[in-house]
Amino acid sequence: MTLLNLHKIVFILLPVLSGSLLLSGCAASRKADFYQLEETVNSALIGVEKGPVIGLGPVHLPEYINRPQIVTRNSKHSLNASEFNRWIEPINDSISRLLVINLSNNLNSNRVYGVLKYDRQYPLDLRVAIDIGRFDGQLGKNVFLESRWSLFDKNDRPLLTRISLIKSPVNGEDYEALVSAMNKALQQLGKEISQASESFLDR
Repeated sequence: MTLLNLHKIVFILLPVLSGSLLLSGCAASRKADFYQLEETVNSALIGVEKGPVIGLGPVHLPEYINRPQIVTRNSKHSLNASEFNRWIEPINDSISRLLVINLSNNLNSNRVYGVLKYDRQYPLDLRVAIDIGRFDGQLGKNVFLESRWSLFDKNDRPLLTRISLIKSPVNGEDYEALVSAMNKALQQLGKEISQASESFLDR
């Protein structure tokens, strides 16, 4: 290969390599957006402890959503975990905290706690255990929350088991709208659990 031909090859490849490095640098410098599920405490519950003592837990999640990346569904069997749209904290913590506050608001009690399991040292009036089977959605379409939940009395005897199938519309094409729809789906689940709990707490 002559020196002239070598110069021609370098002249052709240099812009291509420069462009590739530029694109690589842009991708590496992109920052992720972080999201959190949220529920506001009813101000009427601030102050002296009151209301039934309720334990929420355990709350089990499927492993496919138990990750920092927000998962969306492309089709029935195809999912996407976004590297640039993430949860700011473990999703299990967010879900548990939202439901604790939601139950507290709905049942007018500031004695609702997250628990890992039944413990006789901490007497409860009621315990709620939740198994979530699906919690995902599509941008601009719907979020689906499918769960099986059970209520247990103060002696941890089962009182009731139900399945909730909740669909929440995503009013937008971005992740902000998706997370908002997920938030509303969890609030609906909390409402269903609260309504079922009331009859047992009134006894």
